[in-house]
Amino acid sequence: MTRIKRATGAAGAAVLLAFSLTACGGAPDDASEEDFCEVANSIPADADVDAIHDWADDAEETGTPEDIPEDAREGFELLVDIAKDVDEDDLENEDFLDDLSSEEEEQFTAYGTYVAETCGGADVPTEDLPTEELTTE
Repeated sequence: MTRIKRATGAAGAAVLLAFSLTACGGAPDDASEEDFCEVANSIPADADVDAIHDWADDAEETGTPEDIPEDAREGFELLVDIAKDVDEDDLENEDFLDDLSSEEEEQFTAYGTYVAETCGGADVPTEDLPTEELTTE
């Protein structure tokens, strides 16, 4: 009986979270390129959990420019979600991003490409992702 209550509660919480995110609209999509690039270029490389969480809050508050491609926007949202949830164990376990789906990897790559093109080569954590899409002609 307890398992059923937990599962029902978890499902209800997920629906409530999805509804609240839809109602709020997520991160803004009208940031200036300057504000966006300032945040995108300030992502902590080797920082503590608090610094990463602070970056995620700043990124979510700033949002993205309105002309960002949809897949890059999804990569941004994915990165912010991961950064908000990262903990000490994740930082010690360098392969915690290995569980990303191929679609999520493509979104990360699209975000990294967008940042590089828009902001002049930001240090975006894409080193473990496929790099074929990052090459320019």
